[in-house]
Amino acid sequence: MAKAKELMDKGSNYFDKGKYNEAINVYKRALDLEPKNVDVLIKIGLSYRHLEEYDRAIDYYDRVLDIEPDNKTALNNIGYTKECQGQIEEAIEMYKKSLEMDPNYDVPLVNLTNIFFDREEYNEAIEVFKKALNIDQLNTANWIDLGRAYRFLEKYDKAINAYLKALRLDSNSKIAWNNIGWVYYKKNQYDKAIEAYTKSLEIDWLYDLPFSNLIKIYKKLIDENSDDSIMWKNLANGFYVAKAYKRALDACNRTLEINQDNDALKLYKKIEKAKSKFDMIPTLLKKIEEALDLFSSISTSASLRDIIEYVKYKTPELSSEFNNNEIKFKIFETIREKGFYIKLDKNKLTFYEKPADNTKVDYLK
Repeated sequence: MAKAKELMDKGSNYFDKGKYNEAINVYKRALDLEPKNVDVLIKIGLSYRHLEEYDRAIDYYDRVLDIEPDNKTALNNIGYTKECQGQIEEAIEMYKKSLEMDPNYDVPLVNLTNIFFDREEYNEAIEVFKKALNIDQLNTANWIDLGRAYRFLEKYDKAINAYLKALRLDSNSKIAWNNIGWVYYKKNQYDKAIEAYTKSLEIDWLYDLPFSNLIKIYKKLIDENSDDSIMWKNLANGFYVAKAYKRALDACNRTLEINQDNDALKLYKKIEKAKSKFDMIPTLLKKIEEALDLFSSISTSASLRDIIEYVKYKTPELSSEFNNNEIKFKIFETIREKGFYIKLDKNKLTFYEKPADNTKVDYLK
């Protein structure tokens, strides 16, 4: 037993490195010791599938089903192998059989619904998601995908309902917020769309979909020559959250042209201040890089505080904008992004010579 486990671990090591022939040889030795070990049989099948020897892969999955007729993994894997061979109808049949064993098994569910989405068979996808959700209503991803299927069918109210259920389960789902925003946009409910996109960006301001969707609304409002000051103000706030300060200021200016609202004036000042700080970041990064170069050339180590004080001394205008913690984290970012050979030990930075063989070393780990 222990020997078979050792062989399987060794085979998995080869498998993880993409050495599938070597993995197969070791797995087969494990199989000689345990001929009915379904995990080994599945691993051999996977290895053959990666080698694109599809018929051999299916032979090993079939051996699993001889031992365990209800093995959902083998059923799914046969389906995927059939799909690789271009036998889509046979693949669909196997995915459905796998889901009969476990309607919430994510792998065949995703594989099957991807086929339906590709073929624009959205009603079929909806039925799959409904069956899964009847058994487990707490699967956020399935609610999101159900909403997506309804959206493609332009059943917008049903899509919104699905996304709202996803958000009740996970209010921090940036995908659900973006997707519900898109549905509101298609319904011409721009105010609700802006609110949803902004919430998505509050979760991840680098998420490009809600940002590009805000730009669509921005262009739409310009085309329509909108005089809705509240909508322009909310759009300005959305761009502010996305750190797109030029667009945020433009949207805020359009608000103020329509209505000199106090809240809009406060938002304008907040955006302007954030933009000023954001524009200073390249200067800060350049000064940090200069400090690291200087200290590493004259010493083998330096305290983090010395680096921070040097940066602030050389660029006093940054001192009022960035606190010590912000500068510290920018130092860490610079070390990693620029590939400095610097090790952090508590609050001390130790400088190393660049290895002769150019070995990459991440000293911040």
